[in-house]
Amino acid sequence: MTTYQRRPSVLWTQRVIVLGILIGLIWGIISFFGFIGGLFSGGHNSTQPTMQAGDACQPQQIKVESFVGTADQKHQLSFNPGENPYFWFEITNVGSVECTFNVGTSATYYYLKSGSEAIWSSKDCILSVQRQDTIMLLSPNQPVKSAPSDWQRVRSSSSGCSLADGQRVVDANGSSYLMHAEVNGVISENTVQFVLN
Repeated sequence: MTTYQRRPSVLWTQRVIVLGILIGLIWGIISFFGFIGGLFSGGHNSTQPTMQAGDACQPQQIKVESFVGTADQKHQLSFNPGENPYFWFEITNVGSVECTFNVGTSATYYYLKSGSEAIWSSKDCILSVQRQDTIMLLSPNQPVKSAPSDWQRVRSSSSGCSLADGQRVVDANGSSYLMHAEVNGVISENTVQFVLN
């Protein structure tokens, strides 16, 4: 009986073909799972564009801090009869490039609560001039302080926010209030507690 023996060159060719098929299968599997991963991560081009100096600030690079005190912006947390609290905020661009942000009356507000009860909002104020945008260029890590705004110890409603608007006076005699600011959709990181005597 004759035994058939394959020549070494044939064996080598077959091995190369099998190895090529295996490599092709492995590459196909890796490419398939990479494609699926790309779909779930929003595609292959998911990098965010680099921010340029002078672009509009992104909310995450803006820090807002609230303050309560006097008309000359000295911090004070207790007010005697006849003393009105003043509110202001400090805004900081915590990003690495300068950017623009709306800090105008159209976008800046103060809110007051007593416990969980909403007491007063500057959104209710009837201004002598129409609310306006004020676009400010904010340099990195250079805080900018707003002008102070007084609160006349009254509630606010859709009909106004002041004594002249006929709003009711709030409780004093040691009553505690909480204030926070909002600037162009960014809420202050802190809430300030103060007392009316």
